[in-house]
Amino acid sequence: MSQDEPRDRTPHLPSEGESRKAGLFRRLVEGLRGTAATAANGDPSRLGRYRILHRLGQGGMGIVFAAEDESLGRKVAVKTIAEPDESARKRFRREARAAAGVNHPNVCQVYDVGEDSGQLFIAMELLEGEPLSERLKRGPMALVEALPLGQGMLKALQALHDAGTLHRDLKPSNTFLTEHGVKLLDFGLARPLPKELTQSIETGTELTRPGLLVGTPRYMAPEQVLGHETDARTDLFATGAILYEALAGRPAFLGTSAVEVLSATLHEEPPALTGDAAVVALDRLMRRALAKRPDARPASAAEMLHELGAIALDEGSGAGRAIARPLTRLAVLPFRVLRPDPEIDFLGFALADAVSASLAGLPGVVLRSSASVARFATESPDLKALASQADVDRALTGTLLRSGDQIRVTTQLVEAPAGTLVAAQTLQSAIGDVFQLQDELSQKIVQALSPSLAGPEPRVARRGAPASARAYEFYLRANEVVRDWAQVSVARDLYRQCVDEDPGFAPAWAKLGRCHRLLAKYHLERPEENLPRADACFRRALELDPELPVAHKLYAHHQAEMGRARDAMVGLIELARRQPNDPETFAGLVHACRYSGLIEASKAAHREARRLDPHIWTSIVYTWWARGEFEPIVAETSDAGDFQLRSMALEGLGRRDEALRSIEASPGGLTPVFAAIRNGLLALYREAPGANADFLDIVAVHTDPEALFMYATVQAHFGDLERALPRLAAAVEGGFNVPAGLRLHPWLEPLRARPVFGALVERAEGERRLALAAYREVGGEALLGAEA
Repeated sequence: MSQDEPRDRTPHLPSEGESRKAGLFRRLVEGLRGTAATAANGDPSRLGRYRILHRLGQGGMGIVFAAEDESLGRKVAVKTIAEPDESARKRFRREARAAAGVNHPNVCQVYDVGEDSGQLFIAMELLEGEPLSERLKRGPMALVEALPLGQGMLKALQALHDAGTLHRDLKPSNTFLTEHGVKLLDFGLARPLPKELTQSIETGTELTRPGLLVGTPRYMAPEQVLGHETDARTDLFATGAILYEALAGRPAFLGTSAVEVLSATLHEEPPALTGDAAVVALDRLMRRALAKRPDARPASAAEMLHELGAIALDEGSGAGRAIARPLTRLAVLPFRVLRPDPEIDFLGFALADAVSASLAGLPGVVLRSSASVARFATESPDLKALASQADVDRALTGTLLRSGDQIRVTTQLVEAPAGTLVAAQTLQSAIGDVFQLQDELSQKIVQALSPSLAGPEPRVARRGAPASARAYEFYLRANEVVRDWAQVSVARDLYRQCVDEDPGFAPAWAKLGRCHRLLAKYHLERPEENLPRADACFRRALELDPELPVAHKLYAHHQAEMGRARDAMVGLIELARRQPNDPETFAGLVHACRYSGLIEASKAAHREARRLDPHIWTSIVYTWWARGEFEPIVAETSDAGDFQLRSMALEGLGRRDEALRSIEASPGGLTPVFAAIRNGLLALYREAPGANADFLDIVAVHTDPEALFMYATVQAHFGDLERALPRLAAAVEGGFNVPAGLRLHPWLEPLRARPVFGALVERAEGERRLALAAYREVGGEALLGAEA
């Protein structure tokens, strides 16, 4: 719709015979009467020197008219303000000053501000085109449209911010699309930037009362919602929200009321977008702009514009014309067993977990692990809590009931948080045929999801079925037991029974390998036997099924800790290219890239895992530790989680009392290695006699080279340099090659003058260069959008 398209009745126009003198006389009389001239429909016929042509539209603050500036003979838009009080008058004049101070192609030009018979108005550039809000009613934008939109908005914001002004009310209706590009308009909520951010203008009086929300709920940054100080990054949040809506065809933050929208803004994340590499790159940038904390966003419009400009379209493939799709975030909740039965009780979690695993890698879907959503599996699941706390769009709930030798599963696929039923299924099979039941249920879920997925109906990738029902029962029982780390040895025995019954069932070999690794690393149970057994089990799984995702993901941790981090990284990158929507694969890359010395790649893998699942745990805190970055560790951890690393980071920040309290508050039921580390750190913080020597005894039994590096830094910090240096050498020789950590970690400073230390750095650097070459060769930079 053109901005000067007639809306209401035909406005009053002077006759051709009306003389200029008569017009001047009429305006003089009107001025003496003290009232603005009005047309028959109640609209003014003129305001100041502007002859009103017709109404363009009406908003909450007033009416916008098309008008003619008779002094200059040009068409303009004139905006009025309805029933202004003194605060509104100040805000309105401030809008004019803010916009008039910027002359930029992407900012609607303001010509004049005035008052006629008590009616405030502002005259501005009359635009041809339509607001973005109208364009989006026709559907989402292709990438080729969205990129110029974002560039125009950011260029306008850069000009505004350079002039010292925030917009603070960016939204699609204030973003106007013309044939010459984007124009930002409506600066009704603009205010000067804080003094520390600009010296170009003097900060004016703040007109917003404490506690008063300023902005439009769907596009307001968290700091606006909470009434905190705003700055340029507040406008970048709104830009990210607008771009997301333009691409996804849905708002970034959903809700049927302002309260729900604002709650989503504070606590939820929009679903990741799926598409080609350019779509993913733009989604990453938008997600940074939508960060809850301002310091996690791009620092300026100029920085965000630069990053946007680096996103390249593959014009030859026509990919820029494709429409991005938000991923469907699916949770399979543990099933409720209607009648307690020891024969099938284990299936409540195990069957749901198996169904979830079979759906992993499905195009257009990202799975939440059953373990992460198990707390929501009540008789009446709280779908609102599930949606907000786990960022879930759809949930599968179900019940199990045994009748004789038959088992019946009834499921409902529902939307979250609304609870709208998408599909319901009732399936039945013999108790001994659970795998067939799982497979059929998975196919039914895909059929129910297919209308919301892009492209033709996908199918679940069927992997090798177990040779016997008994083998599969052992496997599912083991999956249930292994959730408790204290029961790893029991799970190991069940997996052994599975592979004894069916030596060709690859997933059981992979899970058995993990059990041997956990027993060696965390339970200190005969590592000289369990580690080789773990390796043999992983290799057997991949011999049986070379592309089995679970085998690659579990094997990668073992490879890294056994000095083969480069192989682990390459395998996970190749897996991620086949299954780009699996957050667990990227969580594994955080680990493998760090061991390979590729710190920036490790951080990028963490960002990608969190893009897909904002709540997934990754080992990013250990990446920060390798560089001696203490503050983000404290921000990310809790006393109930990574207590050892949290306490060490607090010590690094000089907060010994808090470090001690963190260790003392650590949870019970620790594995032997964590219990030993806890006791060792307590002794160090309390400065017990011989504590450093005792700590050496603790770390000496550890087989993980990263653990050797980490605890060597602790020994160096507490002054035991002679024992710390051999630990560092063992870490590098064992495959933890992080030259940046050796060079930068503050606790290693006392060792850096020693010649042997320099040799360690050179050795680690050599391995890092080999890893970097492999990372580039298999497409790591393209996958993660980051150099290493």
